[in-house]
Amino acid sequence: MRLVRSGFLLLLAGCLLAMGQQRMDEWEALEISLRGAKSIHPKNGFVPDETTAVRIGEAAATAQYGEKTVSEEKPFHARLYGNTWIVKGTLHPQGADGGTAVMKINKTDGRILFMTHQK
Repeated sequence: MRLVRSGFLLLLAGCLLAMGQQRMDEWEALEISLRGAKSIHPKNGFVPDETTAVRIGEAAATAQYGEKTVSEEKPFHARLYGNTWIVKGTLHPQGADGGTAVMKINKTDGRILFMTHQK
């Protein structure tokens, strides 16, 4: 399948060059080649376990709240409720005033459904 797709990309780029158009960007060629492609659908979802949920949660929290804030709230933990992972950081020291990043992540497709930082 990769060989076929790579061949298609080369053919497409070659045709465009032959037609006198500008060279196609690698990402644009990839986007074109993915049109109509069928995605995988993992049996246990794209977020099958706590480790995956925590990694996604940490990445999303870091993008929103910054590396310093997120690193101070590690380790993060997750628990599955139905089809939704709830991911939260750890408050240091335990029982201190304040809060941590909390998010809900869809188990099936990995979407961030909700995010907040508790106070």
